[in-house]
Amino acid sequence: MTKRLVEGSPRRVVIYCRISDDREGKRWGVGRQEKVCRERAEHNGWDVVEVLVENDVSAFNGKLRPKYEQLLAMLRSGEANAVLALSNKRLQRDWRAAFAFLDLAEAQDVAIDTIKAGRYNLNTAEGRAQARRAAIDAQEESEEIGERVRDAKADNLAAGTYRGGPRPFGFEADGETPRSLLCPKCGATEGFSVERECGSCSAQAINAPGSEAWHVEQAMDTVIVNGSLRAACRDFKEAGVRTVARRFKQADGTRGEPESREWQPTEMRRLLLRPRNAGLIDHHGEIVGRAAWPPLVPEEKWRACKAVLENPGRRTTTSNARVWLGTGRYRCYCGEAVRGSTGGVGGRAKVGPTGKTWRPKYRCYTAKHVSREAASLDTYVVARAIARLSRPDAAELLLPPSPAAGEGEDLAATANALRAKLDGFAADYAGDLITRQQMLDGTALTRKRLEKTEAQMAVRASRSVLASLPLGTSEVEGLWPGFDLDKQGAIIDALMAVTIHPARRGRPAGFQPGSQAGYFDERTIEIRWKDHQGKLLPVDDSR
Repeated sequence: MTKRLVEGSPRRVVIYCRISDDREGKRWGVGRQEKVCRERAEHNGWDVVEVLVENDVSAFNGKLRPKYEQLLAMLRSGEANAVLALSNKRLQRDWRAAFAFLDLAEAQDVAIDTIKAGRYNLNTAEGRAQARRAAIDAQEESEEIGERVRDAKADNLAAGTYRGGPRPFGFEADGETPRSLLCPKCGATEGFSVERECGSCSAQAINAPGSEAWHVEQAMDTVIVNGSLRAACRDFKEAGVRTVARRFKQADGTRGEPESREWQPTEMRRLLLRPRNAGLIDHHGEIVGRAAWPPLVPEEKWRACKAVLENPGRRTTTSNARVWLGTGRYRCYCGEAVRGSTGGVGGRAKVGPTGKTWRPKYRCYTAKHVSREAASLDTYVVARAIARLSRPDAAELLLPPSPAAGEGEDLAATANALRAKLDGFAADYAGDLITRQQMLDGTALTRKRLEKTEAQMAVRASRSVLASLPLGTSEVEGLWPGFDLDKQGAIIDALMAVTIHPARRGRPAGFQPGSQAGYFDERTIEIRWKDHQGKLLPVDDSR
Protein backbone atom coordinates (compact mmCIF):
# COMPACT_ATOMS: atom_id res chain seq x y z
CA MET A 1 0.00 0.00 0.00
CA THR A 2 1.37 3.45 -0.95
CA LYS A 3 2.31 5.66 1.99
CA ARG A 4 1.36 9.31 1.54
CA LEU A 5 3.19 12.23 3.11
CA VAL A 6 1.46 13.33 6.30
CA GLU A 7 1.51 17.12 6.55
CA GLY A 8 4.14 18.28 9.03
CA SER A 9 5.99 14.94 9.17
CA PRO A 10 9.63 14.79 7.93
CA ARG A 11 10.28 13.29 4.54
CA ARG A 12 11.69 9.75 4.33
CA VAL A 13 14.80 10.05 2.17
CA VAL A 14 16.92 7.49 0.33
CA ILE A 15 20.57 8.46 -0.21
CA TYR A 16 21.84 7.10 -3.52
CA CYS A 17 25.63 6.85 -4.02
CA ARG A 18 27.28 5.58 -7.17
CA ILE A 19 30.88 5.17 -8.33
CA SER A 20 31.25 4.19 -11.98
CA ASP A 21 35.05 3.98 -11.98
CA ASP A 22 36.73 6.19 -9.37
CA ARG A 23 40.31 5.12 -10.10
CA GLU A 24 41.86 7.66 -7.77
CA GLY A 25 39.72 6.31 -4.95
CA LYS A 26 39.93 9.65 -3.17
CA ARG A 27 37.81 12.54 -4.39
CA TRP A 28 34.19 11.46 -4.31
CA GLY A 29 34.28 7.98 -2.83
CA VAL A 30 31.16 6.36 -1.42
CA GLY A 31 32.03 7.43 2.12
CA ARG A 32 32.26 11.10 1.21
CA GLN A 33 29.12 11.02 -0.93
CA GLU A 34 27.16 9.53 1.97
CA LYS A 35 28.63 12.01 4.47
CA VAL A 36 27.66 15.16 2.56
CA CYS A 37 24.22 13.72 1.72
CA ARG A 38 23.56 12.96 5.40
CA GLU A 39 24.55 16.52 6.28
CA ARG A 40 22.10 17.83 3.65
CA ALA A 41 19.35 15.52 4.95
CA GLU A 42 19.86 16.84 8.49
CA HIS A 43 19.77 20.40 7.18
CA ASN A 44 16.50 19.67 5.34
CA GLY A 45 15.00 17.93 8.37
CA TRP A 46 14.61 14.64 6.51
CA ASP A 47 14.85 11.13 7.98
CA VAL A 48 17.32 8.80 6.20
CA VAL A 49 15.59 5.45 5.72
CA GLU A 50 18.11 3.81 3.37
CA VAL A 51 21.56 4.33 1.84
CA LEU A 52 21.93 2.59 -1.52
CA VAL A 53 25.44 2.17 -2.94
CA GLU A 54 26.18 1.16 -6.55
CA ASN A 55 29.84 0.18 -7.13
CA ASP A 56 31.50 0.35 -10.57
CA VAL A 57 28.16 0.55 -12.41
CA SER A 58 27.65 3.05 -15.21
CA ALA A 59 24.47 5.09 -15.48
CA PHE A 60 24.94 5.41 -19.24
CA ASN A 61 25.60 1.97 -20.75
CA GLY A 62 22.10 0.60 -20.20
CA LYS A 63 23.09 -2.23 -17.87
CA LEU A 64 20.80 -3.07 -14.96
CA ARG A 65 21.57 -1.20 -11.74
CA PRO A 66 20.11 -3.30 -8.90
CA LYS A 67 20.30 -0.55 -6.25
CA TYR A 68 18.73 1.99 -8.57
CA GLU A 69 15.88 -0.43 -9.27
CA GLN A 70 15.46 -0.83 -5.50
CA LEU A 71 15.27 2.97 -5.20
CA LEU A 72 12.47 3.12 -7.78
CA ALA A 73 10.59 0.33 -6.00
CA MET A 74 10.80 2.20 -2.67
CA LEU A 75 9.46 5.36 -4.30
CA ARG A 76 6.57 3.51 -5.97
CA SER A 77 5.57 1.77 -2.73
CA GLY A 78 5.81 4.95 -0.67
CA GLU A 79 8.54 3.63 1.63
CA ALA A 80 10.45 6.78 0.72
CA ASN A 81 9.33 10.16 -0.62
CA ALA A 82 12.65 11.93 -1.09
CA VAL A 83 15.94 11.24 -2.86
CA LEU A 84 19.39 12.66 -2.14
CA ALA A 85 22.43 12.25 -4.39
CA LEU A 86 25.70 14.00 -5.11
CA SER A 87 24.42 15.18 -8.51
CA ASN A 88 21.86 14.33 -11.14
CA LYS A 89 24.68 12.51 -13.03
CA ARG A 90 24.92 10.04 -10.12
CA LEU A 91 21.26 9.15 -10.71
CA GLN A 92 21.11 8.96 -14.51
CA ARG A 93 23.06 9.79 -17.64
CA ASP A 94 20.39 8.50 -20.01
CA TRP A 95 17.57 10.92 -20.78
CA ARG A 96 14.94 8.20 -21.14
CA ALA A 97 15.64 6.81 -17.67
CA ALA A 98 15.77 10.37 -16.29
CA PHE A 99 12.41 11.31 -17.82
CA ALA A 100 10.79 8.16 -16.37
CA PHE A 101 12.30 8.96 -12.96
CA LEU A 102 11.01 12.53 -13.06
CA ASP A 103 7.53 11.34 -14.07
CA LEU A 104 7.53 8.95 -11.08
CA ALA A 105 8.76 11.69 -8.74
CA GLU A 106 6.01 14.06 -9.91
CA ALA A 107 3.27 11.43 -9.55
CA GLN A 108 4.44 10.31 -6.08
CA ASP A 109 5.27 13.81 -4.78
CA VAL A 110 8.95 12.84 -4.35
CA ALA A 111 11.43 15.55 -3.37
CA ILE A 112 14.77 15.39 -5.21
CA ASP A 113 17.84 17.17 -3.86
CA THR A 114 21.45 17.06 -5.08
CA ILE A 115 24.59 18.43 -3.47
CA LYS A 116 25.93 20.03 -6.64
CA ALA A 117 22.78 21.24 -8.44
CA GLY A 118 20.39 21.86 -5.57
CA ARG A 119 16.73 20.82 -5.21
CA TYR A 120 14.48 20.03 -8.15
CA ASN A 121 11.25 22.03 -8.44
CA LEU A 122 8.75 19.76 -10.15
CA ASN A 123 5.76 21.87 -9.19
CA THR A 124 6.20 24.29 -12.09
CA ALA A 125 6.54 23.87 -15.84
CA GLU A 126 9.84 25.75 -15.80
CA GLY A 127 11.23 23.56 -13.00
CA ARG A 128 10.26 20.37 -14.82
CA ALA A 129 11.80 21.70 -18.04
CA GLN A 130 15.07 22.52 -16.25
CA ALA A 131 15.20 19.01 -14.79
CA ARG A 132 14.69 17.45 -18.20
CA ARG A 133 17.26 19.73 -19.85
CA ALA A 134 19.77 18.71 -17.18
CA ALA A 135 19.14 15.05 -18.06
CA ILE A 136 19.67 15.71 -21.77
CA ASP A 137 22.85 17.68 -21.04
CA ALA A 138 24.19 14.82 -18.91
CA GLN A 139 23.68 12.33 -21.74
CA GLU A 140 25.24 14.70 -24.27
CA GLU A 141 28.31 15.07 -22.05
CA SER A 142 28.70 11.29 -21.80
CA GLU A 143 28.34 10.86 -25.55
CA GLU A 144 30.90 13.59 -26.26
CA ILE A 145 33.40 12.02 -23.88
CA GLY A 146 32.88 8.65 -25.58
CA GLU A 147 33.39 10.16 -29.03
CA ARG A 148 36.60 11.92 -27.99
CA VAL A 149 38.00 8.73 -26.50
CA ARG A 150 37.10 6.69 -29.60
CA ASP A 151 38.57 9.28 -31.96
CA ALA A 152 41.80 9.48 -29.96
CA LYS A 153 42.14 5.71 -29.92
CA ALA A 154 41.44 5.51 -33.65
CA ASP A 155 44.20 8.05 -34.30
CA ASN A 156 46.59 6.11 -32.07
CA LEU A 157 45.67 2.87 -33.81
CA ALA A 158 46.38 4.35 -37.24
CA ALA A 159 49.73 5.73 -36.06
CA GLY A 160 50.66 2.55 -34.15
CA THR A 161 51.08 4.55 -30.94
CA TYR A 162 50.07 3.74 -27.37
CA ARG A 163 46.34 3.96 -26.77
CA GLY A 164 46.54 4.70 -23.06
CA GLY A 165 45.76 2.80 -19.88
CA PRO A 166 47.80 1.52 -16.94
CA ARG A 167 51.55 1.07 -17.42
CA PRO A 168 52.13 -2.22 -19.29
CA PHE A 169 54.62 -4.56 -17.63
CA GLY A 170 57.92 -4.38 -19.50
CA PHE A 171 57.38 -0.76 -20.58
CA GLU A 172 57.66 2.67 -19.02
CA ALA A 173 54.58 4.74 -18.17
CA ASP A 174 54.45 6.12 -21.74
CA GLY A 175 53.64 2.59 -22.94
CA GLU A 176 56.29 2.78 -25.67
CA THR A 177 59.72 2.75 -23.99
CA PRO A 178 60.89 -0.77 -23.09
CA ARG A 179 61.99 -1.25 -19.49
CA SER A 180 64.74 -1.68 -20.41
CA LEU A 181 67.19 -2.14 -23.32
CA LEU A 182 70.98 -2.28 -23.31
CA CYS A 183 73.51 -1.94 -26.12
CA PRO A 184 75.99 -4.84 -25.74
CA LYS A 185 78.61 -2.93 -27.71
CA CYS A 186 78.73 0.59 -26.25
CA GLY A 187 76.64 0.10 -23.10
CA ALA A 188 73.99 2.68 -24.05
CA THR A 189 70.65 2.40 -22.23
CA GLU A 190 68.59 4.80 -24.37
CA GLY A 191 68.39 6.19 -27.89
CA PHE A 192 67.21 3.02 -29.63
CA SER A 193 65.14 2.88 -32.82
CA VAL A 194 61.91 0.95 -33.30
CA GLU A 195 64.09 -1.84 -34.75
CA ARG A 196 66.11 -1.87 -31.45
CA GLU A 197 69.13 -0.37 -33.19
CA CYS A 198 71.48 1.66 -30.99
CA GLY A 199 71.62 5.31 -32.06
CA SER A 200 75.28 5.58 -31.04
CA CYS A 201 76.90 2.52 -32.60
CA SER A 202 74.08 0.88 -34.67
CA ALA A 203 74.40 -2.39 -32.74
CA GLN A 204 71.29 -4.46 -31.96
CA ALA A 205 70.08 -3.93 -28.39
CA ILE A 206 69.45 -6.72 -25.92
CA ASN A 207 67.04 -6.76 -23.00
CA ALA A 208 69.00 -5.56 -19.97
CA PRO A 209 69.53 -8.55 -17.62
CA GLY A 210 67.16 -8.40 -14.66
CA SER A 211 64.87 -5.81 -16.29
CA GLU A 212 61.14 -6.33 -16.84
CA ALA A 213 61.72 -6.78 -20.57
CA TRP A 214 64.34 -9.43 -19.83
CA HIS A 215 61.97 -11.30 -17.52
CA VAL A 216 59.25 -11.27 -20.20
CA GLU A 217 61.67 -12.88 -22.65
CA GLN A 218 62.78 -15.46 -20.07
CA ALA A 219 59.16 -16.35 -19.30
CA MET A 220 58.50 -16.92 -23.02
CA ASP A 221 61.52 -19.19 -23.24
CA THR A 222 60.23 -21.17 -20.26
CA VAL A 223 56.78 -21.62 -21.81
CA ILE A 224 58.18 -22.50 -25.24
CA VAL A 225 60.41 -25.15 -23.68
CA ASN A 226 58.03 -26.88 -21.25
CA GLY A 227 54.66 -25.13 -21.65
CA SER A 228 54.45 -24.31 -17.94
CA LEU A 229 52.99 -20.99 -16.83
CA ARG A 230 53.46 -22.05 -13.21
CA ALA A 231 57.18 -22.48 -13.81
CA ALA A 232 57.35 -18.94 -15.23
CA CYS A 233 55.45 -17.64 -12.18
CA ARG A 234 57.88 -19.44 -9.86
CA ASP A 235 60.83 -17.88 -11.66
CA PHE A 236 59.28 -14.43 -11.22
CA LYS A 237 58.63 -15.09 -7.54
CA GLU A 238 62.18 -16.27 -6.89
CA ALA A 239 63.52 -13.16 -8.63
CA GLY A 240 61.19 -10.89 -6.64
CA VAL A 241 59.37 -9.73 -9.78
CA ARG A 242 55.80 -8.60 -9.08
CA THR A 243 52.96 -7.16 -11.15
CA VAL A 244 52.73 -3.45 -11.94
CA ALA A 245 51.24 -1.61 -8.96
CA ARG A 246 47.51 -0.98 -9.35
CA ARG A 247 44.81 0.67 -7.27
CA PHE A 248 42.56 -2.30 -6.49
CA LYS A 249 38.91 -1.83 -5.65
CA GLN A 250 38.03 -1.79 -1.94
CA ALA A 251 34.89 -3.00 -0.17
CA ASP A 252 33.36 0.49 -0.21
CA GLY A 253 33.85 0.85 -3.97
CA THR A 254 36.86 3.16 -3.81
CA ARG A 255 40.38 2.37 -5.05
CA GLY A 256 43.07 1.73 -2.48
CA GLU A 257 46.72 2.67 -2.53
CA PRO A 258 48.86 1.25 -5.38
CA GLU A 259 49.68 -2.38 -4.70
CA SER A 260 51.69 -4.98 -6.62
CA ARG A 261 51.05 -8.72 -6.36
CA GLU A 262 52.72 -12.03 -7.10
CA TRP A 263 52.14 -13.35 -10.59
CA GLN A 264 49.45 -15.97 -11.13
CA PRO A 265 49.20 -18.26 -14.19
CA THR A 266 46.18 -16.40 -15.60
CA GLU A 267 47.98 -13.06 -15.42
CA MET A 268 51.16 -14.60 -16.83
CA ARG A 269 49.21 -15.97 -19.79
CA ARG A 270 47.73 -12.55 -20.56
CA LEU A 271 51.17 -10.97 -20.29
CA LEU A 272 52.83 -13.39 -22.71
CA LEU A 273 50.01 -13.30 -25.27
CA ARG A 274 50.15 -9.50 -25.68
CA PRO A 275 50.95 -8.61 -29.30
CA ARG A 276 52.73 -5.50 -28.01
CA ASN A 277 55.56 -7.78 -26.80
CA ALA A 278 56.43 -8.36 -30.46
CA GLY A 279 55.92 -4.72 -31.46
CA LEU A 280 52.49 -5.38 -33.00
CA ILE A 281 49.22 -3.44 -32.77
CA ASP A 282 45.99 -5.40 -32.36
CA HIS A 283 42.39 -4.27 -32.68
CA HIS A 284 39.57 -6.51 -31.46
CA GLY A 285 41.94 -9.49 -31.43
CA GLU A 286 43.33 -8.96 -34.95
CA ILE A 287 46.87 -7.82 -35.74
CA VAL A 288 46.54 -4.63 -37.76
CA GLY A 289 50.14 -3.50 -38.12
CA ARG A 290 53.45 -2.59 -36.54
CA ALA A 291 53.62 -0.56 -33.36
CA ALA A 292 55.64 2.62 -32.90
CA TRP A 293 57.73 1.09 -30.09
CA PRO A 294 60.59 -1.43 -30.04
CA PRO A 295 59.52 -5.05 -29.47
CA LEU A 296 60.56 -6.86 -26.30
CA VAL A 297 61.07 -10.12 -28.23
CA PRO A 298 61.29 -11.15 -31.89
CA GLU A 299 57.93 -11.83 -33.49
CA GLU A 300 58.99 -15.43 -34.16
CA LYS A 301 59.48 -16.07 -30.43
CA TRP A 302 56.17 -14.45 -29.52
CA ARG A 303 54.32 -16.55 -32.08
CA ALA A 304 56.01 -19.73 -30.82
CA CYS A 305 54.89 -18.92 -27.26
CA LYS A 306 51.40 -18.05 -28.52
CA ALA A 307 51.18 -21.38 -30.35
CA VAL A 308 52.03 -23.25 -27.13
CA LEU A 309 49.53 -21.36 -24.97
CA GLU A 310 46.70 -21.58 -27.50
CA ASN A 311 47.23 -25.24 -28.34
CA PRO A 312 43.82 -26.93 -27.71
CA GLY A 313 45.60 -30.09 -26.53
CA ARG A 314 47.61 -28.25 -23.88
CA ARG A 315 46.95 -29.43 -20.34
CA THR A 316 45.33 -26.81 -18.11
CA THR A 317 44.51 -27.30 -14.45
CA THR A 318 43.50 -25.26 -11.46
CA SER A 319 45.77 -27.21 -9.08
CA ASN A 320 48.90 -25.58 -7.72
CA ALA A 321 51.34 -28.12 -9.09
CA ARG A 322 51.58 -31.41 -10.91
CA VAL A 323 51.60 -34.35 -8.50
CA TRP A 324 51.96 -37.33 -10.85
CA LEU A 325 54.61 -37.59 -13.56
CA GLY A 326 52.61 -40.06 -15.65
CA THR A 327 49.04 -38.77 -15.27
CA GLY A 328 47.63 -38.06 -18.74
CA ARG A 329 51.03 -39.02 -20.19
CA TYR A 330 51.37 -42.80 -19.81
CA ARG A 331 48.82 -44.84 -21.74
CA CYS A 332 46.90 -48.01 -21.03
CA TYR A 333 47.05 -50.67 -23.75
CA CYS A 334 43.42 -49.76 -24.56
CA GLY A 335 44.57 -46.31 -25.66
CA GLU A 336 43.22 -44.36 -22.69
CA ALA A 337 45.53 -42.26 -20.52
CA VAL A 338 46.20 -43.25 -16.93
CA ARG A 339 45.42 -41.19 -13.83
CA GLY A 340 46.95 -40.96 -10.39
CA SER A 341 45.22 -43.07 -7.75
CA THR A 342 46.01 -45.18 -4.72
CA GLY A 343 45.93 -48.87 -3.87
CA GLY A 344 46.22 -51.03 -0.76
CA VAL A 345 49.49 -52.70 0.17
CA GLY A 346 47.94 -56.10 0.90
CA GLY A 347 47.28 -56.20 4.63
CA ARG A 348 48.71 -54.73 7.84
CA ALA A 349 51.67 -57.13 7.81
CA LYS A 350 53.04 -55.38 4.70
CA VAL A 351 52.61 -51.81 5.93
CA GLY A 352 56.29 -51.38 6.85
CA PRO A 353 57.93 -48.40 8.57
CA THR A 354 55.80 -45.72 6.86
CA GLY A 355 52.65 -46.87 8.63
CA LYS A 356 50.61 -46.29 5.46
CA THR A 357 48.15 -48.88 4.25
CA TRP A 358 48.16 -47.52 0.68
CA ARG A 359 50.62 -46.52 -2.01
CA PRO A 360 50.30 -44.30 -5.12
CA LYS A 361 49.24 -46.09 -8.29
CA TYR A 362 48.45 -45.36 -11.90
CA ARG A 363 45.12 -46.65 -13.19
CA CYS A 364 43.47 -46.63 -16.58
CA TYR A 365 40.90 -43.84 -16.81
CA THR A 366 38.22 -46.44 -17.56
CA ALA A 367 39.06 -48.18 -14.24
CA LYS A 368 38.70 -51.48 -16.13
CA HIS A 369 42.23 -52.27 -17.22
CA VAL A 370 45.78 -51.70 -15.97
CA SER A 371 46.98 -50.61 -12.56
CA ARG A 372 50.66 -50.10 -11.66
CA GLU A 373 52.55 -48.95 -8.58
CA ALA A 374 53.49 -45.34 -9.43
CA ALA A 375 56.93 -45.06 -7.82
CA SER A 376 58.30 -48.20 -9.49
CA LEU A 377 56.93 -47.25 -12.91
CA ASP A 378 58.24 -43.66 -12.69
CA THR A 379 61.66 -44.92 -11.58
CA TYR A 380 61.83 -47.27 -14.56
CA VAL A 381 60.69 -44.61 -17.07
CA VAL A 382 63.12 -42.00 -15.71
CA ALA A 383 66.02 -44.47 -15.82
CA ARG A 384 65.29 -45.26 -19.47
CA ALA A 385 65.00 -41.52 -20.26
CA ILE A 386 68.33 -40.66 -18.60
CA ALA A 387 70.06 -43.54 -20.39
CA ARG A 388 68.73 -42.29 -23.73
CA LEU A 389 69.78 -38.69 -23.03
CA SER A 390 73.27 -39.76 -21.95
CA ARG A 391 74.09 -41.69 -25.11
CA PRO A 392 77.07 -40.24 -27.01
CA ASP A 393 74.89 -39.80 -30.11
CA ALA A 394 71.93 -38.28 -28.21
CA ALA A 395 72.21 -34.87 -29.87
CA GLU A 396 72.25 -36.42 -33.34
CA LEU A 397 69.23 -38.58 -32.49
CA LEU A 398 67.10 -36.02 -30.71
CA LEU A 399 67.80 -32.55 -32.09
CA PRO A 400 66.77 -31.26 -35.52
CA PRO A 401 69.59 -30.71 -38.03
CA SER A 402 70.96 -27.20 -38.44
CA PRO A 403 69.17 -25.20 -41.14
CA ALA A 404 70.82 -25.35 -44.53
CA ALA A 405 72.24 -22.27 -46.22
CA GLY A 406 69.56 -20.12 -47.77
CA GLU A 407 66.91 -20.99 -45.16
CA GLY A 408 67.43 -17.80 -43.19
CA GLU A 409 64.60 -15.87 -44.84
CA ASP A 410 63.47 -12.86 -42.81
CA LEU A 411 59.95 -14.03 -42.07
CA ALA A 412 59.18 -10.98 -39.94
CA ALA A 413 59.97 -8.70 -42.88
CA THR A 414 57.81 -10.87 -45.14
CA ALA A 415 54.91 -10.67 -42.68
CA ASN A 416 55.20 -6.89 -42.44
CA ALA A 417 55.23 -6.57 -46.22
CA LEU A 418 52.08 -8.68 -46.46
CA ARG A 419 50.33 -6.56 -43.82
CA ALA A 420 51.26 -3.42 -45.75
CA LYS A 421 49.88 -5.06 -48.88
CA LEU A 422 46.56 -5.67 -47.13
CA ASP A 423 46.37 -1.99 -46.21
CA GLY A 424 47.18 -1.15 -49.85
CA PHE A 425 44.19 -3.10 -51.16
CA ALA A 426 41.84 -1.00 -49.01
CA ALA A 427 43.50 2.23 -50.13
CA ASP A 428 43.37 1.23 -53.81
CA TYR A 429 39.69 0.34 -53.56
CA ALA A 430 38.93 3.64 -51.80
CA GLY A 431 40.75 5.45 -54.62
CA ASP A 432 38.79 3.57 -57.31
CA LEU A 433 41.99 1.94 -58.61
CA ILE A 434 40.61 -1.61 -58.29
CA THR A 435 37.17 -3.18 -58.21
CA ARG A 436 35.55 -4.57 -55.08
CA GLN A 437 36.02 -8.14 -56.32
CA GLN A 438 39.71 -7.50 -57.01
CA MET A 439 40.08 -6.14 -53.49
CA LEU A 440 38.34 -9.20 -51.97
CA ASP A 441 40.36 -11.68 -54.04
CA GLY A 442 43.65 -9.96 -53.33
CA THR A 443 42.88 -9.68 -49.62
CA ALA A 444 41.95 -13.38 -49.32
CA LEU A 445 45.11 -14.54 -51.13
CA THR A 446 47.36 -12.23 -49.12
CA ARG A 447 45.77 -13.29 -45.82
CA LYS A 448 46.50 -16.95 -46.63
CA ARG A 449 50.12 -16.09 -47.33
CA LEU A 450 50.31 -14.10 -44.09
CA GLU A 451 48.84 -16.97 -42.04
CA LYS A 452 51.36 -19.38 -43.57
CA THR A 453 54.25 -17.01 -42.83
CA GLU A 454 53.09 -16.55 -39.23
CA ALA A 455 52.90 -20.33 -38.76
CA GLN A 456 56.45 -20.68 -40.12
CA MET A 457 57.63 -18.05 -37.65
CA ALA A 458 56.14 -19.99 -34.74
CA VAL A 459 57.75 -23.25 -35.85
CA ARG A 460 61.15 -21.67 -36.41
CA ALA A 461 61.24 -20.06 -32.96
CA SER A 462 59.98 -23.11 -31.07
CA ARG A 463 62.68 -25.37 -29.71
CA SER A 464 62.68 -28.72 -28.01
CA VAL A 465 63.07 -28.90 -24.25
CA LEU A 466 65.93 -31.32 -25.03
CA ALA A 467 67.99 -28.47 -26.49
CA SER A 468 68.52 -27.09 -22.98
CA LEU A 469 70.08 -30.35 -21.71
CA PRO A 470 73.76 -31.45 -21.80
CA LEU A 471 72.97 -34.29 -24.20
CA GLY A 472 75.47 -37.11 -24.54
CA THR A 473 76.99 -36.57 -21.09
CA SER A 474 76.57 -38.04 -17.62
CA GLU A 475 75.51 -34.65 -16.28
CA VAL A 476 71.87 -35.33 -17.14
CA GLU A 477 71.49 -37.82 -14.28
CA GLY A 478 72.73 -35.28 -11.75
CA LEU A 479 70.50 -32.51 -13.08
CA TRP A 480 67.29 -34.55 -13.26
CA PRO A 481 66.24 -34.31 -9.55
CA GLY A 482 66.40 -30.52 -9.79
CA PHE A 483 63.83 -30.36 -12.60
CA ASP A 484 60.21 -29.73 -11.56
CA LEU A 485 57.58 -32.24 -12.68
CA ASP A 486 56.46 -29.99 -15.54
CA LYS A 487 59.93 -30.02 -17.07
CA GLN A 488 60.45 -33.71 -16.38
CA GLY A 489 57.14 -34.41 -18.07
CA ALA A 490 58.04 -32.23 -21.06
CA ILE A 491 61.28 -34.21 -21.48
CA ILE A 492 59.41 -37.52 -21.27
CA ASP A 493 56.91 -36.26 -23.88
CA ALA A 494 59.74 -35.25 -26.23
CA LEU A 495 61.54 -38.58 -25.80
CA MET A 496 59.02 -41.39 -25.71
CA ALA A 497 55.52 -42.80 -25.57
CA VAL A 498 54.85 -45.09 -22.60
CA THR A 499 52.23 -47.85 -22.82
CA ILE A 500 51.25 -50.15 -19.94
CA HIS A 501 50.26 -53.71 -20.92
CA PRO A 502 48.33 -56.25 -18.82
CA ALA A 503 50.24 -57.83 -15.96
CA ARG A 504 51.61 -61.35 -16.44
CA ARG A 505 50.74 -64.31 -14.24
CA GLY A 506 52.99 -65.04 -11.30
CA ARG A 507 55.60 -62.98 -9.53
CA PRO A 508 58.24 -61.26 -11.65
CA ALA A 509 61.76 -62.67 -11.71
CA GLY A 510 63.89 -61.49 -8.79
CA PHE A 511 60.95 -60.60 -6.53
CA GLN A 512 61.82 -60.95 -2.83
CA PRO A 513 58.97 -61.92 -0.46
CA GLY A 514 58.56 -59.44 2.39
CA SER A 515 59.95 -56.47 0.41
CA GLN A 516 58.03 -53.20 0.34
CA ALA A 517 58.06 -53.09 -3.48
CA GLY A 518 55.02 -54.11 -5.44
CA TYR A 519 54.88 -56.70 -8.20
CA PHE A 520 56.44 -54.46 -10.84
CA ASP A 521 57.34 -56.21 -14.08
CA GLU A 522 59.18 -53.99 -16.56
CA ARG A 523 58.39 -56.44 -19.35
CA THR A 524 54.81 -55.14 -19.33
CA ILE A 525 55.94 -51.58 -20.07
CA GLU A 526 56.34 -50.65 -23.72
CA ILE A 527 58.49 -47.64 -24.57
CA ARG A 528 58.54 -46.23 -28.07
CA TRP A 529 61.12 -43.57 -28.78
CA LYS A 530 60.48 -40.40 -30.76
CA ASP A 531 62.65 -38.62 -33.30
CA HIS A 532 63.44 -34.88 -33.34
CA GLN A 533 60.08 -34.15 -35.02
CA GLY A 534 58.15 -35.99 -32.29
CA LYS A 535 57.29 -38.90 -34.57
CA LEU A 536 57.30 -42.41 -33.12
CA LEU A 537 60.13 -44.69 -34.18
CA PRO A 538 59.57 -48.42 -34.82
CA VAL A 539 58.69 -50.52 -31.76
CA ASP A 540 61.68 -51.22 -29.49
CA ASP A 541 61.69 -55.02 -29.16
CA SER A 542 63.61 -54.84 -25.90
CA ARG A 543 60.85 -52.76 -24.28
